[in-house]
Amino acid sequence: MTTITFVRITLDGSVPESMGGIIRCGSVISEDENGKQIKDHQELIDNTEFHSEEQLIASVAKRLGINESIIEVEH
Repeated sequence: MTTITFVRITLDGSVPESMGGIIRCGSVISEDENGKQIKDHQELIDNTEFHSEEQLIASVAKRLGINESIIEVEH
């Protein structure tokens, strides 16, 4: 099995302005040590609402069973 060494999170850009301060996950892509995509984790895209990027990162890390330090949120 390939080891996940990096995870890239893209935020959901369709959160209404009326929900200010709420962020949602738009995509989660895991990569190996060579930067090759392992998986597009569609199972993690479920409209869960977070109040900070730190909460989002912690949730993704827990659900994937990985360390938070290898996760990056793209802006």
